[in-house]
Amino acid sequence: MAARPTLRSIVSQSAFGAGLAASMMLGGGVAAQAQTQTGTEPQAAAETAPELRLPQVGVVGEQPANTLRGTTGLGRLSGPIQSLPQTIQVVPQEVLRQQNVTTLEQALRNVPGITSSVGEGNGGVNGDQLRIRGFNAQNDLYVDGLRDFGTFRRDAFTFEEVQALLGPSGQTFGAGSAGGTVNVVSRTPRLGNFFNVEATAGMGPLFRGTADANYQLSETSAMRLNVMGQQSRTSGRDMPFGSRWGVAPSIAFGLGTDTTFTLEYLHYEYDEPTDTGVPVLTRPGSSVGQPITEYGVSRNTWYGTPTDRDKSTLDRITARLQHNATDWLTIYNDTRASHQERFFSYSILGCDTTCVGNFFNRTGTPQYTYSGAGSPYDSTTWGVQNVTTAVARYNTWGFRHETTLGLDGWYEDFERTGYSYGADRSAFRGNLFDADNDTSYGYTRSTAANATRAAQTTAVGVFASERLWLTPEFSVLGGVRWNRFQTDYQSYGPGIAQTELNADNSFVDPRASIIWEPTRDYTFYVSYAQSSFAPGSNWATQPGQASANNTRLEPERNTIYEAGARGSFLDGRLGLSAAVYQITKNNATETDALTGTVFSSGDRQRIQGVDLGATGQLMPNWTLNARYSFMDSETTRSLTAANVGKEVQLVPEHSATLWTAYEIGRGERRNLTIGGGITYASSIYLNAGNTQEVPETFSLDAFASHRLNDQVTLRVNGYNLTDQRNYTQATSGRAVLGTGRAFTMSLAASF
Repeated sequence: MAARPTLRSIVSQSAFGAGLAASMMLGGGVAAQAQTQTGTEPQAAAETAPELRLPQVGVVGEQPANTLRGTTGLGRLSGPIQSLPQTIQVVPQEVLRQQNVTTLEQALRNVPGITSSVGEGNGGVNGDQLRIRGFNAQNDLYVDGLRDFGTFRRDAFTFEEVQALLGPSGQTFGAGSAGGTVNVVSRTPRLGNFFNVEATAGMGPLFRGTADANYQLSETSAMRLNVMGQQSRTSGRDMPFGSRWGVAPSIAFGLGTDTTFTLEYLHYEYDEPTDTGVPVLTRPGSSVGQPITEYGVSRNTWYGTPTDRDKSTLDRITARLQHNATDWLTIYNDTRASHQERFFSYSILGCDTTCVGNFFNRTGTPQYTYSGAGSPYDSTTWGVQNVTTAVARYNTWGFRHETTLGLDGWYEDFERTGYSYGADRSAFRGNLFDADNDTSYGYTRSTAANATRAAQTTAVGVFASERLWLTPEFSVLGGVRWNRFQTDYQSYGPGIAQTELNADNSFVDPRASIIWEPTRDYTFYVSYAQSSFAPGSNWATQPGQASANNTRLEPERNTIYEAGARGSFLDGRLGLSAAVYQITKNNATETDALTGTVFSSGDRQRIQGVDLGATGQLMPNWTLNARYSFMDSETTRSLTAANVGKEVQLVPEHSATLWTAYEIGRGERRNLTIGGGITYASSIYLNAGNTQEVPETFSLDAFASHRLNDQVTLRVNGYNLTDQRNYTQATSGRAVLGTGRAFTMSLAASF
């Protein structure tokens, strides 16, 4: 009997490889073609396209204040956001600038329902680890619709805007996407010349500088350069300094024509301290534990050592092609290649029964130890992806259609080499009330059987969707995606035979929606969607989860039912949205916080929720972005009977964000822009048994800016003005503290 062909061998001889080549070949011809085409400005995203006009992917920087009237910029999600049957929340460029956002995590604080978790041990990783509507979304981070390979902390110096697409998005993006997907829109060249530079200094201390330069090369081509440098220490925390810098050049041809080609490159490095947080302990007589900072330990406390660093170097190149082949067909071909080198080490605390007793009884020194799960490692990750999409708009027998067909293929290669500390670290005992941050510990190459771990993942997805207008106001949308994931995993140590694991899964994710748009300003919809998470598909980012048992797990299945309404008011300046939904996760998996081992709990988790939003302008000089999320979560089935009826971990019942700004004296010498807002999240449980809890978080932030002249602006920002003790990241047994009250001052110049 012939052996089943591997996905890797199929892809190497298929359209994936052809797509990669086509993107580069077509791109080479675009430069010459662009010199002969007549430049035209793209239509504003807010305009409604005639029936047979091609969907336009406009310049995101020109998006309207009412983000419902904007677009995602993705061919497979074309049209204004208001007409898409899914909750999509956008953090626009203006808000990023006013808040002086520097990281992805900070940007997503504007989206309620998204929390940040801490890396687990034994191969777990830190970086941007998000949970959307309570579900792990570490592998659901995209930049310009393509996977952002590797695990690292993303700086915002290249961000145009940040989009959160909530709910299972398997048909659009592929496996995973249980709670949703985050897509970052990058700054790319546009027609016109400008140069922006900004310098920021603040408490901590913080020193940061950025520059953004755009130069028009011809009537249809331009280049852009973004650079960033930062030296900082977290305000209100006894942590060492960290630094980062980056450069991102890009060039575009054919702007405003039928064929546009954009080439982007990013080089980004950082060296920053790691923080696993403070331990969660349970007071004698209580059934729910809390972080020790709730029991008197100073919020400034950091339990790290001098070797606890995250050092990362990323190189990424992206090529994007959009071609209007005919007056009814648009073809998109997007390609990315990325390479990351990383050194990572952190210290996870242990506090045994004696330590807990001494801590609460104050009868002796509460001595903590270091878990072996935080041992250092070096890792290398590289990946490549191509997504080719065709979007057709046409009429048949009086019915209007929008058909999308696409092929998505990617490959990721990961290798990690671990190190081990010596006996001096194992024998260490510290005081929970007086952390030792000065003692360094040497480490050597690990001799364990899994000292070196490697994983190679190959994935192919074929997707199709059809939106059919039965009347000018009433339409139905149906879509399906077939995925196949193949992961090969190897582990070995010095003189130890290699262990190999393989996971190979195929599955189908559908979606369906009914949409009613009585006018351009109102949209009502009901939708259904499913996404699946294949065992082994995250071994490259969580190698500690690779085991023979995990290869046999059934895929997690996630389904959502959602009904929503959107409306644009005040002549389209203000957008209001509301949605109710239910997400069910079957065959949920859990990860042990210290060992990193994944096991199928057999749990079924259900989240019912409400999302409300307001975005845009109340007046021409008064902007508003406000959102509220209610989530009722429950474990409805579990092999652990005591967990049935409990809340799902890391899911706040209530969360809300508000940001508003008011401009006084626009265009006048005496001018002032003032604004601010809040972020709030109710308490969350850290484990399935609901025996560990982090209190509610609240932050009041504000800013004021003044234009000194036509080119120079001075801005002052204040964060956590009430000096609330907040926790920004959490996982079972641990919680990471955020900053205390802090202020920054920025001077920006535009030419």
